[in-house]
Amino acid sequence: MATPIPTQVGDVLILRTDQSFSTYGVGQVSEDGQQDFRRLANVTHVSDRAAAVAEAKALVVPGRRMFLWNIDTGDWSEISH
Repeated sequence: MATPIPTQVGDVLILRTDQSFSTYGVGQVSEDGQQDFRRLANVTHVSDRAAAVAEAKALVVPGRRMFLWNIDTGDWSEISH
């Protein structure tokens, strides 16, 4: 990943991969600068983007952001809500 995702506590991170099949992991950021879910126990896995965004919207707290990171390509973006 060229530029780290500027995550902060309370943001929601969606990780996407298409290695064997499309899957999305969704979880709330627990520390500033978090880029993955290694230490996060509560991660929801879904099979499509719409479900991932819906899950993220349910988790995000007011004033925080949602990010989508394709771990296969390294591309990330902020998702508006």
